[in-house]
Amino acid sequence: MIPESETPILNEDMEETPQPSLTYKLDLANGRIGAVDVDGLEAVKQVVFKILSTSRFEHLIYSGDYGNEADMGAVRGRAVFETEIERWVKESLKQDDRIISVTQFRFSYESDSALVKFVVESDYGNYTDELEV
Repeated sequence: MIPESETPILNEDMEETPQPSLTYKLDLANGRIGAVDVDGLEAVKQVVFKILSTSRFEHLIYSGDYGNEADMGAVRGRAVFETEIERWVKESLKQDDRIISVTQFRFSYESDSALVKFVVESDYGNYTDELEV
């Protein structure tokens, strides 16, 4: 039997509200996951760190959309390297619907490593992040 009601339920009365981005707090200095919840821009910062630190398809706990597919072994030359890093970071982070865009890439080199700085624009604000490659 299907329940019946005198009051009709209309979709017009329902409003779309944004879902919270509430998550657990990562304590990277001590290697712990905290009981404190973080939301908004702090949650976005954590997800950027986690996505760029996780290899795609390597961990069954994550979907195939989560993580990165960086393969810097075959890249030759700075111009190609910079283009590939930009592509890799943008493709990895665009899977999260809270992130609007990733822009303003800047590269600095020291011996055999590069420091990449970029701006993450999200629904909760913008911030500058960096990645050592």
